[in-house]
Amino acid sequence: MPGIGPKRTAALEARGLISAGDLIVHLPVRYQDWRERSAANDLRADNIVVVEGDLGKISERPMRGSRWRRLASGWLNVGGRQIRVVWFNLPAYMRGYLPGGERVLVRGRVAAGADGGIEIVQPELHRLSDGEPKGIRPVYRLPSIVGQRLFAGLVARVLGDAGDSIRGALPDEVRGEVPTVRDALNYLHDPPPDANFEALANGGSRGHLALAFDELFAFELALSIERFRSGRRVGIALAGSQSLSARLIDELPFALTGSQSRALEEIGADLARPNQMNRMLMGDVGSGKTIVAFWAMIRAIECGHQAAMMAPTELLAEQHHRGFARACGRLGIRHALLTGSVTGAARNQILRGLASGEIGAVFGTHALIQERVRMRDLALGVIDEQHRFGVFDRAKMKAIGPQANLLMMTATPIPRSLAMSLFANLDVSFLDELPAGRTPIATEIHTEDDIARVHESLRAEIDGGGRAYYVVPFIAGDEDEAKSVSATAARLKKGPLREARIGTMHGRMGAGEKDRVMREFRDGALDVLVCTTVVEVGIDVPEATIIVVVTAERYGLAQLHQLRGRVGRGEKASRCCIVASGDADETALERLAVMRECTTGAAVAEADLRRRGPGDLLGARQTGALPLRFVHLIRDHRTIERARRLADDWLVRDPSLASSESAGARAAVRKLLALGFSLGDVG
Repeated sequence: MPGIGPKRTAALEARGLISAGDLIVHLPVRYQDWRERSAANDLRADNIVVVEGDLGKISERPMRGSRWRRLASGWLNVGGRQIRVVWFNLPAYMRGYLPGGERVLVRGRVAAGADGGIEIVQPELHRLSDGEPKGIRPVYRLPSIVGQRLFAGLVARVLGDAGDSIRGALPDEVRGEVPTVRDALNYLHDPPPDANFEALANGGSRGHLALAFDELFAFELALSIERFRSGRRVGIALAGSQSLSARLIDELPFALTGSQSRALEEIGADLARPNQMNRMLMGDVGSGKTIVAFWAMIRAIECGHQAAMMAPTELLAEQHHRGFARACGRLGIRHALLTGSVTGAARNQILRGLASGEIGAVFGTHALIQERVRMRDLALGVIDEQHRFGVFDRAKMKAIGPQANLLMMTATPIPRSLAMSLFANLDVSFLDELPAGRTPIATEIHTEDDIARVHESLRAEIDGGGRAYYVVPFIAGDEDEAKSVSATAARLKKGPLREARIGTMHGRMGAGEKDRVMREFRDGALDVLVCTTVVEVGIDVPEATIIVVVTAERYGLAQLHQLRGRVGRGEKASRCCIVASGDADETALERLAVMRECTTGAAVAEADLRRRGPGDLLGARQTGALPLRFVHLIRDHRTIERARRLADDWLVRDPSLASSESAGARAAVRKLLALGFSLGDVG
């Protein structure tokens, strides 16, 4: 394409922009409104304005201390009033080309000048000799080597050349008032003069919603098709003796909750059928998902087969293995732990036991899905915290036992209504009750002004034999050094927690190093763990009785709830101190207050849904799994329900999407399935 040489090609490819099709779905990140012009007397500091005037001579000079940066300034005559315009670090493409002596439109932020007057800082210019500018101008997120005008020109050319070949998934017969994909793209890349600027700016315009709905329709079609296919896949039916699984439940030192009992019935019915189970077990932290999974594993083993559980970290795999030994050790089942740390003769012995079938239950990490692992008769695969695994990891788990049943578990809070659409290709069991006798976690909301009081609480918990998590937003060297892991740990050690043993953990540490620190914290060698959100999914540390989360407004409610779940695992009362930064506004503080009111994941998820809209949650769940670009724009859960209903109705009419009216839907579904995996593995 004109203007795109090797360097620009490489820069665009680094952003995922490879083809002409990629260009047109790369939507503007924001818009500029050039339609309303301000009079000189209406200019106020901090406002972004568009003014018309005569631009005088512009002077340029190197900025003091940096000869590569240039300062440019001049005067704009607006109705007889002289207003200074200034550019700090003038962009290279503007150097020597500022249209001094011409009538121009200037758009920029008004600031108070050093002389007590006002000036317009870093303005954009439009020569009126070139005609009127577009009323609403798109702004794209681009590499610096590719200019806005060049990119907009490329997009316009592609849209013009493509014509009617741009086709969406939604058939015209059921479209109603939803614009076509082509019309939506034209609207977003070249908004008409009368477009609603606010709707464009916040992603709620008719163009945005049309793209999101079309994509969602294709997604729901694909899920429905996959659900039908998976219902016909042959699986291993587990209909034999239930003596061991019944014994497990009878000998538990506690009674199951009602929702656990329902989950056992649902999973048991699935396992008894000759078709593969593909079920999601959703439950809050501490709701008892693990014992349900152990029961399902024992069902496979007592019927003469094998079961495997895969966890995202070695520590979590070890925890499950120990838990299985405690709960099921007396049942006489041979079980093993297979992680990257198990090597040499011990590893070879486990591999032989799995291949021969002597080992009935195995627990592990990614090590379970490596090429050398063979299982004689895998009938059930359990994946804990399934969203932490890639699509292909889940596919490899299935490959170990092609007819194996699959149970996926997640503690990520997702509203039930949204989960039924998001996981429409799966059967879903909900654990929505907490076991009796659990001590609730007290949640406190603080601002940075209260941090001394928070540290007093922290010290009191440690003095009383407890342990503490201290969650900060940054790793050393990131944007706010004072709130980094290393700086915070040093400050606590010198000040309020000088007697405490403090360790650190963050995402740039290797897996082995993180496991070492977590073990030290679990085993009592550390009193305080200063960390980033890598502890969101972690191990049980019953002695951990307090968690402090600073700059908490940076996190979603669901993530805060996950962090809160790191404590309250033992018999002692626990607390979660949520600390907002000094910059947090009233809206942010109101949102954080929800954490004090909502104690369960379900309640937090529903509150998150009301505040953020389902698109944000749905989009976040699917990151890295499917090429969904626009669903995050959806604000209303009824839109998701409507897309699912339309998809189901259309499949009744055209089950194989073979008609000419289904051509767009057929292409869109094929694209979703083109990554080489089944949607049944997505979850």
